[in-house]
Amino acid sequence: MKKKKINKIHFVGIGGIGMSSLAQFLLNKNYTVSGSDVSRNSLTNKLASKGCTIFTKHDSSNIDNQDLIICSSAIDKTNPEILEGKKKRIKIITRGEALGFFTKDNKNISISGCHGKSTTTSMVHFLLNKAGLNSTLFLGAIDRKLKSNFYYGNSSLCVIEADESDNSLNYLNSFISAITNIDNDHLDFYKTKKNLNDAFKRFAISAKSKCVVNNDCKILKNLTKNITSKKIIKFGQLDTKSNDYSFKILKDVEKSRFAIFKREHLVGFFVSKLSGEYNIYNSVCSIIIALEMGVSVEQIKKSLRFYTPPSRRFETILNTKSLTIIDDYAHHPSAIKAIRKSLGGYFQNKNVILVFQPHRFSRTKILFKDFIEELSLWKNVYLVDIYSAFEKTNSILDSVHLYKEIKKSNNKIKYFSNNELLVDKILSESRKKDSLVITMGAGNIRDVGSSIKKRITNS
Repeated sequence: MKKKKINKIHFVGIGGIGMSSLAQFLLNKNYTVSGSDVSRNSLTNKLASKGCTIFTKHDSSNIDNQDLIICSSAIDKTNPEILEGKKKRIKIITRGEALGFFTKDNKNISISGCHGKSTTTSMVHFLLNKAGLNSTLFLGAIDRKLKSNFYYGNSSLCVIEADESDNSLNYLNSFISAITNIDNDHLDFYKTKKNLNDAFKRFAISAKSKCVVNNDCKILKNLTKNITSKKIIKFGQLDTKSNDYSFKILKDVEKSRFAIFKREHLVGFFVSKLSGEYNIYNSVCSIIIALEMGVSVEQIKKSLRFYTPPSRRFETILNTKSLTIIDDYAHHPSAIKAIRKSLGGYFQNKNVILVFQPHRFSRTKILFKDFIEELSLWKNVYLVDIYSAFEKTNSILDSVHLYKEIKKSNNKIKYFSNNELLVDKILSESRKKDSLVITMGAGNIRDVGSSIKKRITNS
């Protein structure tokens, strides 16, 4: 496949966070772009405003004389546009393949990992661009300052969130790569933990220059310990002997303060407005990449203080005297645990309520025991129905089953099949005692916080 022979490109499932960023990139490269999705959203509206033709129905008539079709991994093989493309012998590739192909000549910084990659990716981009390295950004979330999942830079440098869920990360041609951590996830695709780990190992080895890895992650540590290449940069807490970079957390209630060392030598003291130990790991990883790219310590210190994480990363939706609502993308037991630990005693005078929406039936099934264990540790849990994410409904395992199991050890858990009743309950609780409500999940659970905010604003 040669770029010179490609002019017209069609996206099947263009409204997704990853597909739309690639479509924006290709529009900036002066390709003729069209795409389809079942409904319009802010991402497709933005694409349309830039000259992209948007279809709100998957139909064979959308496929005409395109040179290339790019499909989302969520698209079924029986999709009429895929079938029509095959009939007309148009080249069809996945989003991961396309991203790798169209950025292969760029100097790519690719960041992957089961948790924290969106925050780390946007932070790396922020630090580099504040230092004058005008890089392009592909983000799997909405950057709150850019108000977008994409930024087109005027250099060959790209900062890419590398999706591990379907092995897309291994299509990328990376100059520097990073792995924030590895967890038991995406086993619906990989089938075994070994296959998942092997995908990350290939990603680490393939980087042209360096691969930055979290050496405190046991799975990642075991994965990279036998890689003798000097390209692996290891970081973690306190251990200056086995880590290339280590860090020490300094106590601060409202902010993250930490010191970074390169072996035994102090690099510097850093302050971030992001709370939680997990965000310090994200910050340290980002700082190391910025240092590797030649950004000075003083420049990093100056910029880091002003960094804002992407949307749905512990984002405050509402903050009144009696009710605070925070929304987060966490949808894996480990990510939920990280947030619970980050709360510490900071909100001890509030009634803390977790509103959790499980994401995918397959993930809920595979991690069922882990969800029970973690959700049982929260004082108040309001559980809603599973967000299917295009999976077929599973009547054998749903939120009711999860609720019944958790209730055995946590009798304060409640299940809501109706969002209106859930909103009523939250407002009722906040009248009794000042409350902190955290909505979590990778689906549309944010709508609950938005509904409460609207109800309060209009009252």
